[in-house]
Amino acid sequence: MAIRTRTILGTRALTLSEVARRSRELFPDDARFHIPPNLYHTLQYRGFSPSIQQLFILSRVSGYRLVDWLSVFGVVLDDIPLLQAILPARYTTLIDENVYDDQTWTLSFEPITRGLPEGSLRPLGEWLRIGTPRRHAAWRHESKSNFLYAKIGCHDALSFPELLPGSIVRIAKQAAFAPHTALTKRGAFFLVEHGKGLACCRLHVVDQKRVVLCPIYLPFAHVELELEKHARIVGAVDFELRPTAVRAPARVSRGLAQFWIPPRLEAASAELRLNDLLRRARRRSGLTFREASAKSALIARVLRNNEFFCAAGSLSDYETTTHGPRHIHKMFSLCTLYSISAWEFMAAAGVLASEAGKDAMPDGLRGRTILPDAESLTTRQTTWSWQRSNSVVEFPYFFGRAAADLFQMPHLSIRDIFWIGGRRESFHPYLADAAAIIINRRKKRITSQPSAPLWAQPSYILLGHDGQYVCASCESDGKTLVMRPFSNGFQRPLRLRRPAEIEVIGTVVGILRKLSDGW
Repeated sequence: MAIRTRTILGTRALTLSEVARRSRELFPDDARFHIPPNLYHTLQYRGFSPSIQQLFILSRVSGYRLVDWLSVFGVVLDDIPLLQAILPARYTTLIDENVYDDQTWTLSFEPITRGLPEGSLRPLGEWLRIGTPRRHAAWRHESKSNFLYAKIGCHDALSFPELLPGSIVRIAKQAAFAPHTALTKRGAFFLVEHGKGLACCRLHVVDQKRVVLCPIYLPFAHVELELEKHARIVGAVDFELRPTAVRAPARVSRGLAQFWIPPRLEAASAELRLNDLLRRARRRSGLTFREASAKSALIARVLRNNEFFCAAGSLSDYETTTHGPRHIHKMFSLCTLYSISAWEFMAAAGVLASEAGKDAMPDGLRGRTILPDAESLTTRQTTWSWQRSNSVVEFPYFFGRAAADLFQMPHLSIRDIFWIGGRRESFHPYLADAAAIIINRRKKRITSQPSAPLWAQPSYILLGHDGQYVCASCESDGKTLVMRPFSNGFQRPLRLRRPAEIEVIGTVVGILRKLSDGW
């Protein structure tokens, strides 16, 4: 690490003594920002890493971005939303939608045909092909997104079974719709922040200032909340991505099963001390210190680095001091656990990312894969405009990286994603409003779960002898396959012989559902 740091500073014609001197000139009264003159020597010790303040100095003096310096020392900020999406969640949590490294490579897609017929069910591979990889910064993006993303918890699933534990939902922020008008929309789901955390559910409107959280199936307590005093509507749910292969059991936590007196919400503030920010975020996440520590152990296990583990006592100490953790790995874990933006964390710690370096570190120095990027800007903008106008729903960068883990498919491809053109007739409660289906082609065995309800029975993509695909729940005795009438709009059960009349393509492991026509 010492040699790598020396090499990076050398590309800017900087010596360690110069950087140490500049750090003391910029922050003479704050030793946290001072670079030790023997930094190269201390980096040779296992377990040592510069603090976020020291990395800020390295970024500011060298001109290289802070996100690149963090990556050099083993902290990749874009892994925060990835872990929030794939790790188990007891309580509903927000997923960081930020893209911290806009120089990362992303896939692009190019059309093969003009589109699929309305109401058809076809694999995306028949419509699209993978194009040249491009950097994320090459695409035109909105300066400020109108959407948030959350993962449904298993202990506060008030909307079960409409929204399953482990599902990822997209939420239109409150500014994108009229709150009081939207509340009257029947069947709509809202993300609500209250004194005990977050809840994604339907609401019963008592009057313009009071609502009641409405559970659908499980016996959660009905509690009346006063808006802006006891609860705050974050936004409305418009899409759900539900994994069907592995479902976390939905439970009712003791604190939400019995009637509880709603505590007053703390006033929103953009300027918080770090300990106050951590305390508020932990309460919103619904985690105790022990639960947060246990989840940090999962982070350390996934990243194969014990430095990301946070002891329960340390988590408690961070909420009593304004200095926060010294190690950047602990900062990463806190942002992941409590759904805090890394930029928000740094600002509370006294590090202004806007004053750090602006230049992207070369791929070779940062350790990023080097790929050709010779496409013209006109081609990029044309491809971006086509993708934007023909997309079903936009998900941020983290989704593409988390999809394989979310569906337990290490080799997910566009051949495994089936597009459903337009709304289709279906007796299955969650296929009628589906926009896309993800399948596992390796799982073709027909199974049934006698103790599970109809909506929880496995579904399959089938290919008939006429070349048409069908998504249906079915049962088989080996040679004959019977499609249940409720699952795909059939008026009567169909009995077909395998493989002469029907072929099983794969098992449905994910469904992308549209829950709203827009706000």
